[in-house]
Amino acid sequence: MSRSKEKPKFIHQATTLEYLYCLSDMPKWSQILYDQHNGKAYNDFLKWILQQNFFRSEERTTLKRIAELSGYPTTKISKWLRDIYESIFELNEVQPHLFSFSDNVKVELGFNYFDSYCSIKTSLPVVPRIYESFDFFFVKAKLGLTSFWVKDIRHFISEDETSVHITLKGGNVNLYREFALSKALFEGYINFMDVYRKYDFEIDQELLKRR
Repeated sequence: MSRSKEKPKFIHQATTLEYLYCLSDMPKWSQILYDQHNGKAYNDFLKWILQQNFFRSEERTTLKRIAELSGYPTTKISKWLRDIYESIFELNEVQPHLFSFSDNVKVELGFNYFDSYCSIKTSLPVVPRIYESFDFFFVKAKLGLTSFWVKDIRHFISEDETSVHITLKGGNVNLYREFALSKALFEGYINFMDVYRKYDFEIDQELLKRR
């Protein structure tokens, strides 16, 4: 029996400036990271670039210009920007309360686009509804885009703790396509696991055969 061909992975590879732009979109989160005094090699650079407000006022910022102004080599700056960005996600995982407001609803946002995925624990004034649009620039370095739609919402209760997990999918929602997929899953001519194993365009081809 021939072995089925493995589906190639499509994972976004961010540029150095993407990390910079994402960090500049949420400077308070970088400040939260700096306030933890974690002893990381990037701390002095993080303090400096926070003072520069991530060059948000400039129309065009280059890695070379940051190196000239900071005195750090471009190789270290590239590594540090990536490490700062990733460290925010790590801190968010272990201390999510630092990224939440007490009067808002605690949520975990799970973003996915092709084979790229990330999650953020934070809080929102309200829980978005299924199929609503959701824009979040900070995750661009993880996924390669900033616009998503709400795919699923799950509520969790444990002791006196409640939380909401929101699954978000990259791009714009096509309601007709989603309804057609639900019908196909219900009628059984598309397998539930195919949704995870196949590309969207392959699923779409199956749906179009049943029009």
